[in-house]
Amino acid sequence: MQANPIWPVTKRRAALEKDLRCDVLVVGGGMAGISSARALKKEGRDVALIERDEVGGPATGASSGVLYYGSGTNFVPGVEVFGQETTEKLWLETSKVISEIKSLAPKADCGFRSCGAVMIAQNDEDLASVQEEHEALRTLGLPTTLLSTDQLSEIYPLVLFKGGISFDAVGQVHPARLASALAEMEGLTIFEGTPMVSWNEDGDKVTVKTDRAQIECSQLVLATNLEPVPGIGDGVETEGSVIIASTPTNRVPDVFPEEKIYWTMEEKYDLFYPRGDRLILELYQLGEEEEKMKRYFPGVEFSTDQIWGENWSKPRDWRPLLGMLTMRTALAAGMGDQGIIMSWLSGSKVPGLLKGEQDWFTDLTSPRRFSIGGAQA
Repeated sequence: MQANPIWPVTKRRAALEKDLRCDVLVVGGGMAGISSARALKKEGRDVALIERDEVGGPATGASSGVLYYGSGTNFVPGVEVFGQETTEKLWLETSKVISEIKSLAPKADCGFRSCGAVMIAQNDEDLASVQEEHEALRTLGLPTTLLSTDQLSEIYPLVLFKGGISFDAVGQVHPARLASALAEMEGLTIFEGTPMVSWNEDGDKVTVKTDRAQIECSQLVLATNLEPVPGIGDGVETEGSVIIASTPTNRVPDVFPEEKIYWTMEEKYDLFYPRGDRLILELYQLGEEEEKMKRYFPGVEFSTDQIWGENWSKPRDWRPLLGMLTMRTALAAGMGDQGIIMSWLSGSKVPGLLKGEQDWFTDLTSPRRFSIGGAQA
């Protein structure tokens, strides 16, 4: 089922009706699965993908599709979590991912826009944080601009904030459409409406059973959403968001003189932005929809047209789950708040991972950091 009712994917794919043999099977048709399958096919692997619903469906389709650095934190808090060297690598690597997606965007009907974004400071503490973030990113060579209250009011006049920091490199896509477009561009073999019922390793093969067929493969990649793997336990939490789209309105230029994405600095942050002739509000703290409409759009009639959202798995330590679970089965899941970017980067590592290769990113994201199967690896 499509999560996004306004910008859905129209391409549909048949279910698997008969047994199949392939080199690598990917389970999950969200961005992590599509990115993994795409990278594998580029390396010449015989790869197939099964998805229980539709490509780009629940979690991927419910994402706002904002393309931003990192894995869900800001840079300065990221240093506290990962250390200086790893955080710098993560920001520079994800900056390259943003550029890669931008270069592919003209070939994909994915609603890409290079609009930039502004992180807003609502109090003095926020203001100190954006100033510190600006200095850190400038040192790293990533362009940002500090905005005063007056400068911010010129591009978002409805509410006076303390200031903000502008990121010109930030873009946005319709994520489900991006996933589907990548699948078409690469000619991936995909079966929708095909849930995995069970999987089992036996010697040099993995057998996956679906509701109507059986698949034999040499290696398996699990790229699912809410059920990443047994044994991780409290290391993963379930997070959700809701996106509210207004009816088409001629007030968009009044509210947003410049087409930018705005977001707040809480861990459960808010985003608000224009998309065509609609006003969009995205919330990670649920139950405050009416209050936040009044907060960010005072004096504007926000007539709700569509509401959508989804839950997904998010590791508590802000790292995706990417690594080998067994000799023949890999995991690529739990992509978190920057799901599109993390999925793209994680997928690019899967071919090497299946060949036994490691680097700083796969060391960072290995699911073996949790207790799996009763043993800590």
